[in-house]
Amino acid sequence: MNSQQKYLNPSRVLINIEQFVERTIASRYAWREFHDELIDLLFDLHAIFDFELQYSAYVEAMLELIWQNNIACKIDIDQLKALSFKQVQQGFDRFKRSRDKEINDFCRLESRNRERLRDYLDDLLGHYSKLLFVRVDLAYLKGKQHKVNVWQFQQDVRELLGFIQDGDRCFRDLEGYAWALEQGEEKGFHCHLLLIYNGSTRQKDYYLADQTIQRWQEITEGNGYGFNCNTPEHKSQFRKMDSLGIGMIHRDNDREVQNAIQACSYLVNPEKSNQQLRVKLLRMHTFGTGSYKRNYRRYRGIPSLNA
Repeated sequence: MNSQQKYLNPSRVLINIEQFVERTIASRYAWREFHDELIDLLFDLHAIFDFELQYSAYVEAMLELIWQNNIACKIDIDQLKALSFKQVQQGFDRFKRSRDKEINDFCRLESRNRERLRDYLDDLLGHYSKLLFVRVDLAYLKGKQHKVNVWQFQQDVRELLGFIQDGDRCFRDLEGYAWALEQGEEKGFHCHLLLIYNGSTRQKDYYLADQTIQRWQEITEGNGYGFNCNTPEHKSQFRKMDSLGIGMIHRDNDREVQNAIQACSYLVNPEKSNQQLRVKLLRMHTFGTGSYKRNYRRYRGIPSLNA
């Protein structure tokens, strides 16, 4: 194993591969460092590859190159260097249809999830006179992302959802929640989290968001961080535009209700295909909500990321 491999950022490697494949397909000619970049990325992918995981279409394109140029479980560098740019490009181009289908499937799923979230919010807003909406974005420090693969990400989110379901500490008086998992170029693996509290028993949305971030930092053993959407400064930007949809939301205020639904819809956005996971566990879910039951003030769902 290369001495630097243990410092590879799994999320960054997969995004670099995706961008490389896209650039190769779109280019008319090879650039000067094409073969060096190709070989480096193939070795990086070989180092992080896991047979138990599912990869995106363009990562699969690179995996095919590994299998085709592999001798005794080792990548044949000379064989790779002998490949022309056109040969590599044609190999990648065979995956373009799968990539297009992948994006279309993502957009359809996000649209269905958005409708599901809006129905969920309609139920809650129609049942409580006021609700406290709290939004946080949870990710990993850039210098710690090399420690986080999709297995660790799932484990951390599962632990967080377990605390949410138990109504532990800052999650007391919680009436609903929703989460969405993404993977970005800068943030790596991250989670958008919406928490909805009974507005008759909970205020101080900034404090609750801050406590949630602290819980995430505990779960990730200091490797995680969070963005608090409920700071006075952040909310004031939207209040000036009359579009504030977090904080205290009153059922009899149509503007507040519509703003809340609009703000929460960001969790599932068909236009954010560049934020989809490039690697998943089998049957892994990337979005979920709590379960709403009209007959009960409290609920308990199953905090699972898998079917």
